[in-house]
Amino acid sequence: MWVTLSLIALIIAAICWIIGDALIVGFTRPNPETHGEFIERMGDDAYAFQLEASDKRLLVGALIADYSVPLLLLGLYAHGYLVRDSIIGLVGVVMMGIGISLSPLAHAGFYPIGLIGQRAWAEFQEGRDMDYSIRHARSLMRFLKLAWIPAVGLTFIGGLVFAVPVVLGHTAFPWWAVLFLPIVWMIPLSFLPKIPYPGKPLLDGAQFNLALLGWAIAFLVLSQSYAPL
Repeated sequence: MWVTLSLIALIIAAICWIIGDALIVGFTRPNPETHGEFIERMGDDAYAFQLEASDKRLLVGALIADYSVPLLLLGLYAHGYLVRDSIIGLVGVVMMGIGISLSPLAHAGFYPIGLIGQRAWAEFQEGRDMDYSIRHARSLMRFLKLAWIPAVGLTFIGGLVFAVPVVLGHTAFPWWAVLFLPIVWMIPLSFLPKIPYPGKPLLDGAQFNLALLGWAIAFLVLSQSYAPL
C-alpha cells in the first residue's frame, strides 16, 4: 500500500512540476525581430520568454512546483523499497533525495529572472538606461545557475546510480524496466523541442518532468504486476 501511495504522490508531483514549467516558460517564442537586440544586450534569451507573463502566472508557476516537493520526496519511498537489497541503488536514492531537496530554490529562481526581464524590457522600449537592470539580471542568472546545476546534477547522477541494480536484474522488476527510467526517456524527449512552436518553450523546460511522469506511471503498473511490491 505504501509503495502505491508513494507512486501516486510522485505522479501528482510530476504533474505539478509540468504545470509549473508551463507557467514559468510559457508557450510564446521570443520574436527575433522584436526581441533580438534586447536579447543581445541582456546576454541570454531566458529573459525574453516571460515578457508577456503576469506576475500572478510567474508566481503560481514557481510555487506550484515548490510546494509539491514533499510529494517528490515521498515518491522516493517506492524507489528505496525497490532497491532495498542493493547498496548501490540506495546510494542513488539518497543522491536523488539531495538533488530534489535543492530543487525548490533552483525552480523558484526563474521567478525573479522573469521579473527583471520585464523591467529591463520596459526600459529598453522606453529608451532608458538599462545598465543597472542588466547587471542585476546577470547576478540573478549566476545565482540561478549555482542553484540549478547542483540540483539537476545530483538528481541525474543519482538516477544513473539507481539504474544499476535495475538493469542488472537485482530488483523485483525485469531488467527491461530500465527502459522506462527518466534518464532513458530523456533521449527521445530531447528531440521534442524540435517540433514547431508553440510546443517548444514548454518542452525545453519540462523534458525531465515529462520523463518523470512517464516513469512514475510505468513504475505503478509494474509494481502491480511484479511482487513483492
